[in-house]
Amino acid sequence: MRYRVLGALELRAGEGWASLGPAKWRTLLAVLLCHANQTVSTERLLDELWGEDRAPRSATKLLQTYVSRLRQTLGDEAGQTLITEKQGYKAQGYRLAVEAAEFDAHRFEQLVEEGRRALDREAPETAAERLREALAMWRGTPFADVPPTPAVTAEATRLEECRLQAVDARIDADLRCGRHTAVLGELEALTAEYPFREELRGRLMLALYRSGRQADALAAYRDLHRLLSEELGVEPTPPLRDLHERILNADASLMAAPVPGADRPDPAAAAHKANRGPRQLPPASPAFTGRHGEVAVIQALMDAAGDPEAGEGGRSVVLAAIDGTGGVGKSTLAIHAAHRLADRFPDGQLYVDLYGATAGQSALDPGEVLGRFLRALGVDGSNVPSDTDEASAQFRSLAAGRRLLVILDNAASVDQVRPLIPGGPGCAALVTSREMLTTLEGATHLHLDVLPQDQAVALLERVVGAERVRAEPAEAEEITRLCGWLPLALRIAGARLAARPAWPLRTLVTKLTDARGRLDELRFGDLAVRVSFQVSYEGFRLGRRSDDLDAVRAFRLLSVVHGQDVSLPVAAALLDLPADRTENALERLVDAQLLESRDSVRYHMHDLLRLFASEQAEQEEPEAERSAALERALSCYAATAQQAVTLLDPLRPWPRHPAEDPAVPLSGQDEAESWLKDELPNLLAAVVHAAGPAQPEVIARLGLRLARALQWFLFPRAHAQDLQTVNELAVETARRLDDPESEAWALDGLSAAYWLQHSYDEVRTTLESALEIWRELDHREGELRTACNLADALCELGLYEEAITVQERQLALAREAGDLPAEVVGLGNLGRAHRGLGRPEDALTCFKESLEYARRTGNIHHEGFALYEIGITYMEQGRFPEGRAHMDQALPVWKRPGTYESWRGHTWSGLFPACMTLQIGPGPR
Repeated sequence: MRYRVLGALELRAGEGWASLGPAKWRTLLAVLLCHANQTVSTERLLDELWGEDRAPRSATKLLQTYVSRLRQTLGDEAGQTLITEKQGYKAQGYRLAVEAAEFDAHRFEQLVEEGRRALDREAPETAAERLREALAMWRGTPFADVPPTPAVTAEATRLEECRLQAVDARIDADLRCGRHTAVLGELEALTAEYPFREELRGRLMLALYRSGRQADALAAYRDLHRLLSEELGVEPTPPLRDLHERILNADASLMAAPVPGADRPDPAAAAHKANRGPRQLPPASPAFTGRHGEVAVIQALMDAAGDPEAGEGGRSVVLAAIDGTGGVGKSTLAIHAAHRLADRFPDGQLYVDLYGATAGQSALDPGEVLGRFLRALGVDGSNVPSDTDEASAQFRSLAAGRRLLVILDNAASVDQVRPLIPGGPGCAALVTSREMLTTLEGATHLHLDVLPQDQAVALLERVVGAERVRAEPAEAEEITRLCGWLPLALRIAGARLAARPAWPLRTLVTKLTDARGRLDELRFGDLAVRVSFQVSYEGFRLGRRSDDLDAVRAFRLLSVVHGQDVSLPVAAALLDLPADRTENALERLVDAQLLESRDSVRYHMHDLLRLFASEQAEQEEPEAERSAALERALSCYAATAQQAVTLLDPLRPWPRHPAEDPAVPLSGQDEAESWLKDELPNLLAAVVHAAGPAQPEVIARLGLRLARALQWFLFPRAHAQDLQTVNELAVETARRLDDPESEAWALDGLSAAYWLQHSYDEVRTTLESALEIWRELDHREGELRTACNLADALCELGLYEEAITVQERQLALAREAGDLPAEVVGLGNLGRAHRGLGRPEDALTCFKESLEYARRTGNIHHEGFALYEIGITYMEQGRFPEGRAHMDQALPVWKRPGTYESWRGHTWSGLFPACMTLQIGPGPR
C-alpha cells in the first residue's frame, strides 16, 4: 500500500490512485499518517475526529467501525498494517506501519536531505537534481481534502515549511551552478509572497547582482529595510546587511565561479555604463502595486532576448502584448516593467502613446511614429522616408545589432503596431491595447484582469497612506469592492481621499454606495472612469459594420439584467436576435474588452462597465424597449427554470400560465441540475430585480414564477438563506399585486426556509397564514399541501395529537379528491405522529402504505422518506436487521438527481446504530 498527502489524501494498492470515502475515514487515516509508525491513543483520535469534549457517547464504537472499514480498504484484515495497541482486552490506541518508500511525505524529506548533503559537499548539480525531484512530488496543499484537525493542521503547516525550505535550497543550488538569470522570475514571485523571509531576499539580491543589475539588487534590500522598519521596527539581520554592503562595493567575489552550462553575463550589463541611445520611458507610477506574476512573466520573457552579436543563432525580437479593459493598468504595468528592464537594453528605450483609446485623440499613423523613432535614433529629419514601408525597413536596419526596448502603448490594432516592431535578436517590444492582438506574429499574450483583494487594498494604501487605510480596514475593503477592484477607479478613489485628509474612509463609502452616482464620484482631476469607458463605447456607436450596431445595442441592453454573468441563450432572448447574430455581437464586445468571455457560452460585464452601460441605455434606448428586453430575459429564466425543476421532480404542482417553449432546451435530469446550479446566482439576482417596487406588473409576475420554481430547487439542497430571501420578496410582491394565491405559495416557500433553520414556531405561524388563504380561495390543492407541511411542523414541535387532527382532515380531503400524491405525504406525517405517541405498529402501517403509494406514483422523494422512517421505527424497536435493510434501500434513492441531498447524510447516520449492534460495516455510500 502507498500513501500520498502532498495534495489530496490518496491510496494506491493496485494500478491507480484512489481517494478514501467519507470525511471521518479520511481524517482517521490522515491523523495516523501524521504519526506514522507511532501509537496514537484512542483518546487522541476521538479528539481529532470530533473535537475536544465534543465526541458523541457512541464515539468509541464509531471509531472501531472506522478502523474496521479502514482495514478493509487497506486489505489488512489481520491488523498487521493498522495495528491495535491493547492493554488487556481494551484498545489503547492504533499504529499505522508505513515504510518510507510507501509514503510521499517521507520520501520527499529523504530527497530534501540528500539534496542538502550534496550542497554541503559542494555538489550543486546533484543537489539541484535531488531537490527538483522532491518538489515535483507536490500536487497541492497537504491533506487538501481532509477536514482540519489539530494534528492535520500542524503537519500540513510543517510540510509547507519544509517545501519552502526545499525551494530555497534548490535556488541556492541553482545560484551555485551559475543559473542566476533563470531563477530571477521565481525569486521575484517568492519574495512578493513571503516578504519577510530574509534568506529569499538575499538570494534575490545575489541573483540580480550576478545578472549585472546592481541597482535593482540594492533596491531589493531597501524595500526589505523599509518593510521591516515600518511593520516590525527592526533592522535586517547582520548577514543580509553584510551582503548589501558587498553589493554596494561591487565585491567581485560575489560573482559565481564559471561552471559548464552556467549563465553568461547579460550583455546589457556589460554595456550599462555606455548610456547610448534614447531614454524615452515616462516616469513609473509610485502607486504601482502587485502584478507580481505578470512582472515575473515579462522579465523571464525579456531574459530570452537574444544577443545581437550571436548572428543567425540568436533569437528574433521578443514581443509581449498586454491586453485588458480600460483602466485595468496595462500602461502602468508596461512602464513599470520597462524601467526594471531598462539596463538590459543599453542602446535605448523608445516609447510612444499610440492613442488607440484616448478621448479626443485619433490613433497615430504608423508612419508618423516611425519618423519619431528614426529621429530619436539619430536619423536626420530630411532623411526619414515618407513611405511607411520604407521607414519601417530603415527602422529595422537601425535596430539590427542593437539592444533596444520599444514600448508601444495604447495600440488600436495589429495593423498600427506591425510596422513598429524592431527586427532581429537583442531587441524587445511591449505592446498594450484594449484589443486582443491575437494576430500579432510571435507575441506572447498577457491578459490583465482586475486586482485581487489584497493588492487592491495595497494600492489604496500607496495612494492614501497605510495609516488611514489600516485604521478602517472594513471600509477600505468596501471601497475596493465598490470600485470593482479596477486600478484606475482605485487610484481616483485614493486621490480623492488623499486630497481630503479630514475625510474618514466611511465618507467615500457612503458616496460610492449609490450606484446611480458612482461614476460621478469616480473622477478626479484629469482622471475619470466614465471617460475611459466612453472611448471604447464610441468606437462601436460610430461604427459602420452591422455587428458593431448589434454590439453597441447589446452592450446597452445587457445592463438591464442583474447577475454575475449571462449565457448566450438568455442574451439571445434579451436582444430578440438569433443565437449566431447574438454571439457575433457579444464576441465583438469581448474583443474590445467591454465584456469578458468566461467560456464558450457565458459572458460577464464588470460592475462599473455595467453602470456605464446602464447610463447609455437610459439615454439611447426607449423605456419600452428596456422593459421589453428585461421581460424577454426573465421569461427565458422562468420558463427554463420551471422546465428544469419539472424534469427533476415531475410531481411538483404548478400554477397555470400561458404555454411557451423554454429558451434553453434541456434533455434530461443531469442537464436540468447542471443548468440550475450554473445559473443560480443569476436567477437569484433576477428575483431581487423583478421584486423592485417600481417594476411593472408583468415583470413582477415573472419574478413570482421564478421564485416558485427556485423553491423546489433550493429546499432539497438546504439553501436556507437564499430560500428565505426569495420567498420574503415573493410575499411582498404578491401583496403589492393583491394576489392572494401567489402570496400563499410564497408563504409556503418561506415556511420551508424556516424549516431548514429549525425555526418550527415560525414554520407553524407561516403555514397557518397560508392555510387560511387557501381555504378562503377554496383552493383544494394548496390546502392539501400546506396542511401536510403544518402536520409535519407540529410533529417537530412535539404536538402529536394536533398533528394527527390536521393530518387526518388532510387525508380525508385527499382521498375525496383522488389525490394519491397528497396521500403519500399525509401518510408519512401521520406515521411520524403515531411514532411520537409511542404507537410503532400504527406508524409502520402508515409508512408502508406511504411507501407503496410513493412507488406507484413515482415519487422518489417520499419513497426515500418512507424507507428511512420504516428503518428508524424498526431500530427504535430493536429490530436492527429490518432497520438496516430499509436504510440500505433508502441510500441509493438520495443519489438520484433532484432529490434531497442532505437526507443522504441523515440516512447514513441512521445506519450506524444497526451496524454497531450487528458488528458489520455499512453498505456502499
